Amino acid sequence: MRDALLALNQLVVEGLVESYAIGGAVGASFYIQAMQTEDVDAFVFLPKQTGGLVLLTPVYDALVKLGGVVEREYVRFGSWPLQILTDGTELVAEAIREAVDVEFDGVATRVFRPEHLCAVALQTGRAKDYLRVKMFLDQDTVDADRLAEVVQRYRLDDRLAKVTG
Repeated sequence: MRDALLALNQLVVEGLVESYAIGGAVGASFYIQAMQTEDVDAFVFLPKQTGGLVLLTPVYDALVKLGGVVEREYVRFGSWPLQILTDGTELVAEAIREAVDVEFDGVATRVFRPEHLCAVALQTGRAKDYLRVKMFLDQDTVDADRLAEVVQRYRLDDRLAKVTG
């Protein structure tokens, strides 16, 4: 995963992405007991573009130059597939903006806060996402007040209620 993180940092240096943050199961593993995952989800802010079409081609081309191998929607670095996702919702954009700086294997990176990891999981709404939220709550690694604010702001109260039952 180290090489994937180094490549993401280089994308920022080269201006191909403005910022990024790790979400999904890998992001969650910075806070709770590791969950099995197959990929690294990197959520990015792209530089402002003219026109309405979002093109990831320059990002993928740069990742290949940095040693990645394109496989379907991923760019593989060693055994880690990296998936580039944009700030497609207001919640994800907020999660990128408020991400925290951490270090992994000597590499600086950014990770969603636990409350945003939970809210994005609730918004995604798969059974495994609800399970991840339950793990955050059970392991007491989320600020309950902050989570409540985010959940209310994005109208996810009913989904959180399914988890907390």
